[in-house]
Amino acid sequence: MKAALFALTLLASTAAWAATPVEPADLYRISMTDDVEVSPDGAQVLFTRMQFDIQTDRRVTEWWLATVGKTGLDKRLLIAGQAGAGGAVWAPDGKRIAYVAPWLGKPQIWVLDVAEGVGKPVTSGSIAPRGLEWSPDGASIAFTARVEAPMPKVAGMPEKPAGATWAPDPRVISDWSYRTNDGGYIKAGADHLFVVAVAGGTPTQLTKGNEDQIEGGAHWAPDGQSLIYAAAVRPGNDRLAGESDLYRIAASGGTPERLTSIDGGERGARLSPDGQWLAWVGSPKTTKFYAQPGLWLRRLSGGEPVHLTAALDRPVGGFEWAKDGKALYVSYGDVGLVRVATIPVSGGAAKLIVPAIGGTRLYLPSSGGDWSMGGDTHAFTTVEADRPAALGVMKAGKLIGKIDFNEKWRAEKTIGAMERLTWKAPDGLTIEGWLQYPPGFDPAKKYPVALEIHGGPNGDYGPYFSITHQLYAAAGYVVLWSNPRGSTGYGEKFANGITPEYGGEYPGPDHGDLMAGMDEVLKRPWADARNQYIGGGSGGGVLTTFAIGQTNRFNAAAALRPVTDWSIQGLTSDLPALTLSNWVVGNPWDNRDLYWRRSTFSLVGKVTTPTILITGEEDYRTPIAQTEAYYQALKFRNVPAMMVRLPGANHGMGRPSQWLQSNLAVINWYNQFRKY
Repeated sequence: MKAALFALTLLASTAAWAATPVEPADLYRISMTDDVEVSPDGAQVLFTRMQFDIQTDRRVTEWWLATVGKTGLDKRLLIAGQAGAGGAVWAPDGKRIAYVAPWLGKPQIWVLDVAEGVGKPVTSGSIAPRGLEWSPDGASIAFTARVEAPMPKVAGMPEKPAGATWAPDPRVISDWSYRTNDGGYIKAGADHLFVVAVAGGTPTQLTKGNEDQIEGGAHWAPDGQSLIYAAAVRPGNDRLAGESDLYRIAASGGTPERLTSIDGGERGARLSPDGQWLAWVGSPKTTKFYAQPGLWLRRLSGGEPVHLTAALDRPVGGFEWAKDGKALYVSYGDVGLVRVATIPVSGGAAKLIVPAIGGTRLYLPSSGGDWSMGGDTHAFTTVEADRPAALGVMKAGKLIGKIDFNEKWRAEKTIGAMERLTWKAPDGLTIEGWLQYPPGFDPAKKYPVALEIHGGPNGDYGPYFSITHQLYAAAGYVVLWSNPRGSTGYGEKFANGITPEYGGEYPGPDHGDLMAGMDEVLKRPWADARNQYIGGGSGGGVLTTFAIGQTNRFNAAAALRPVTDWSIQGLTSDLPALTLSNWVVGNPWDNRDLYWRRSTFSLVGKVTTPTILITGEEDYRTPIAQTEAYYQALKFRNVPAMMVRLPGANHGMGRPSQWLQSNLAVINWYNQFRKY
């Protein structure tokens, strides 16, 4: 076994005697950087400080400004959390920023002169802007917004009398996709591209149509005469998983020009500084479980696209053009981390620039985070094992400073070590994972081991602080998390190790990877084989319910927002096209045996492991009906079971207090079945 310790030593403190383990209320005491924007000249960094307000139980985001010096950073608060500002972006002159914040009862675009520190609204209409992008001359801002339409009504209904109290109108639904996990039921209308003058006035709507005409935001051409954007407007597009194409439209409006017609998804397109090359993040169409996004390049005038990151074999998150247009800076997932490298336009090996970017999910140790560049300055969220992500700034390839709002909090806490480990799967494949030890860990004692499985399933975990694992550790559990096959960041073949094209099935070989990890940990003298636990959310809930249908080795299990029936999942979740075209082959009515075999509900008759199930009542990614059915089956069979329903929560598990409730419910459940 290979091992490397990330945080073996506690911070020295004169108040070490007062240090305490992580506790639930700490969620309201910590803060995190989760958005960074470097000014065009690299002299300043706009970044957020996100924290949870204990009174309102809501996320509060402040915007701070860091000045980049030769040897360090200075900081000042720029926009207070009460403003509710989001999506801030720099103007080309590096003196102003634009952002979205409430005004007149609706989200509006604001512009703030950084020197003055006072924001002024630019829009005042009824549409809600998002995805702001400054024009090259700094005179206009492009944005995306939804133009709402009247909701369909049942024809023939009499008029409601004045003052009458009737039942709410029904939702009349005729679209294939009708709700999303993040936004709930989709409002009638369409997403469109707009441009507004910074001086004010009525925004100009560039795109037309009754269906959505843009996905995400748009990017200006260097000459400011047009904008590039992605749209999913092919006939029947809502039934095509991940399908989108690139378009260009004049800044004054008109008929959009289609730039790509590749089967698959293209997004995030940007033109080179000379306007001659078009680069984008693309995922070609596939029948495999996972379509790995890569960086693609083509002359704007036409020709065959080139996959610049084919040799890298890693999922690309985003990119920026170098000023001279000869290279691109690309962020990509790699073995549980996110990195930034440069790749020449002419092709060739990637050169590492930012070695590691920290995840910013906080609830779980998922990779991700944020990165930005300007001049020779790179700013990013940092990798931290014992606290949430801070702001890191590199200049000319060297770290010149870090802004960490959690230093005082960390000095008052005792936190166990985090250890990286690897092991061999049953077929010899190397799997990577991490252990979180309890504070005050004593290797001479015995400790229960809790396996925690990530979702996706095409996602990944990394060496990051998470409130979930810290609370488990503080309760005395050694926590194991890992990246079994199906995880991203280890190559396209690894991520598709759960697809039939590579001899796998989901769930399937990933189960062996996980059990081998538990077996490896149990070789250690401190690991208590009498006390083994398993849990996970979403895709981790799938693998949890699969595991307890295969083995009774675990004292207790926790399945959070699981998929237990692929027929129900495919036809009620907000990802029907992806489920029915990539995750399970064919239709439930034509391939009933396959859908049933792949559903962990088919194994519920074998389960003897005490199981807690936790799901948000407004989770439309893995709808709660599957949790309910699994729970009732366990109760019918007299298997100890508990269901925890989170009112108003979606797949993200809701508000901060609901995060804590989901953690504490699991800990309390595990404790009930612990052997001493």
